[in-house]
Amino acid sequence: MATPRKKLVDSEHALFYHLISRCVRGSYLCGKDLRTGKNYNHRKRWIVSRIKRLARSFAIEVHAYAVMSNHFHLVVHYDPKEADRWSDSEVVERWFDVFPKRSRDGKIDHIRSAIAKAECLKNPSQIQHFRKTLGCMSMFMKHLKQPVALRANQEDGCSGHFFEQRFYSGALVSEKAVIAAMAYVDLNPVRAKIARSIEECNNTSIAERLQHLKHTKQKIRRAIEPIVSGNKVPRQLGISTGRYIDLLKHISLVTTGSAPAPIHRESLWVSAIQSLSKRQRAYGTAADIEVWRKRQGFRRKEAPLP
Repeated sequence: MATPRKKLVDSEHALFYHLISRCVRGSYLCGKDLRTGKNYNHRKRWIVSRIKRLARSFAIEVHAYAVMSNHFHLVVHYDPKEADRWSDSEVVERWFDVFPKRSRDGKIDHIRSAIAKAECLKNPSQIQHFRKTLGCMSMFMKHLKQPVALRANQEDGCSGHFFEQRFYSGALVSEKAVIAAMAYVDLNPVRAKIARSIEECNNTSIAERLQHLKHTKQKIRRAIEPIVSGNKVPRQLGISTGRYIDLLKHISLVTTGSAPAPIHRESLWVSAIQSLSKRQRAYGTAADIEVWRKRQGFRRKEAPLP
């Protein structure tokens, strides 16, 4: 029996999470269909675009993403109390930024949206519904996947599920676990032998970071920041962008067999990143997992990071 989401996601404390959602039956619905020869790679861009649009309005920060042919990964920071700190007008603005009124041809109707905003501000129960939705990680995933599934079904002239209904979530309860999860996500194309290096990893957060660095090289020394954030005070990690990129480059060489066995410090990172392939409820140091386990009411099951 699957563990209820309310037990997996801390309802009181802000935490990082590794999220995974798969296409139904493991089908390659976002890549090249080996049976028909059709290529659906363009759907990966739909998912990336939707991730960014929603994350600007929801109480979510996206620190890493990777969209593969039959699944996608996210590393997010989620604060269950963030939406409570927004004013009513901010809640309404955020809602209509991501769910605007549209005309029959699908274009955004700014006049209808403005009228709807004014009406909503007079309706406390409606605002509370918006606040609850925008402050919920499960709702973020629902509204991320639904439009993509509908658009793909329209393209294929069919109906039914596109993504598996339940997504995986693993709490990242230490900073090392967060960085390891980000690296695990960014290196997905390398492990899948789709890319030989991080420079070839398309539809990933590392591809986006590398692109940004071409125009703003000074950011390489700054602490790594989220790709997109709906939170007023985005979280920074205790690792610079340059150090993170160097780590990814080294691990990718080890993964492809192009580098010798890593030294002790790097070998610990390799082990930590590899441990993310186990689908645990939480990742981190033994002490951090113990705190999280007691808070969530679980028996000891998770193995700590090396």
